[in-house]
Amino acid sequence: MNIKLRMEGEVNGHKFTVEGEGSGKPYEGTQTIDLEVTEGGPLPFAFDILTTAFQYGNRAFTKYPADIPDYFKESFPEGHSWVRTMVFDDGGVCDVTNDIRMYGNVFEYETTFHCNNFDPSGPVMQKETLKWEPSCEGMYAGKNGVLLGDEFRHLLLVGGGHFRCDFRSTYSARKRVEMPEY
Repeated sequence: MNIKLRMEGEVNGHKFTVEGEGSGKPYEGTQTIDLEVTEGGPLPFAFDILTTAFQYGNRAFTKYPADIPDYFKESFPEGHSWVRTMVFDDGGVCDVTNDIRMYGNVFEYETTFHCNNFDPSGPVMQKETLKWEPSCEGMYAGKNGVLLGDEFRHLLLVGGGHFRCDFRSTYSARKRVEMPEY
């Protein structure tokens, strides 16, 4: 499957656009994407904060065991959308949306990423992050066919240490799909 992405956003008042193309194997759980900041570059903040909407942004690339209904793959070709709030230790807050549809063999992402209140001397605005540490999202069925997710993430920092961020996500399929029983 191919990927086409467009993200428009703003972090602490700095507007930007990111575009990208890539490919992946949904049933193997792999994907790659080449990204370019097409407006607003160079970014005055750590690019790492955006990656949660790219690589972690399409759960259709998650490999599930056979006994768990795959809410995300079953949502296509109509697709699904998600809304996520990210709250960082320094008071930075991001509101992210992603609308994912499939046209032929292409997943198309339309993403918004809006953040404010990052400490100008903190690790995000000083670009002192290295990567997101591995994590696990707890997901559960909500009302009216949505999935809810909670995740406690940590960015690894230059020189050591971690910077915490709490995620809360709501996933909504455009058609009725089988819900996982948990």
